[in-house]
Amino acid sequence: MDIITQGLMGATVAQAGAKPKEVRLATLVGFGAPLLADADVLIRSTEDPLLFLENHRHFTHALFFIPAGALLASLLLWPFLRKQLGFKRIYFYALLAYATAGFLDACTS
Repeated sequence: MDIITQGLMGATVAQAGAKPKEVRLATLVGFGAPLLADADVLIRSTEDPLLFLENHRHFTHALFFIPAGALLASLLLWPFLRKQLGFKRIYFYALLAYATAGFLDACTS
């Protein structure tokens, strides 16, 4: 799935779980968090040019990795949003959004 659709789906789900005062920030977190799941394409090897294809949609899209992926996204967003939103709320929105990555990619070939 393309990254725009990934981001929009994550933003929509994060908005659904947001408090009315936090909708804009939830949208921002929700758009960014699922994009992190596709960072696995950066795993490369000079010896094996197909390594990134073998690992894409692997562990970063697994159900057990959702909490860890959301935590990583939260840690990356925390320095930028800490004055507007608590870490628990950032993590909650990231968790909702990151959970959509694997399910949305399951809909593609």
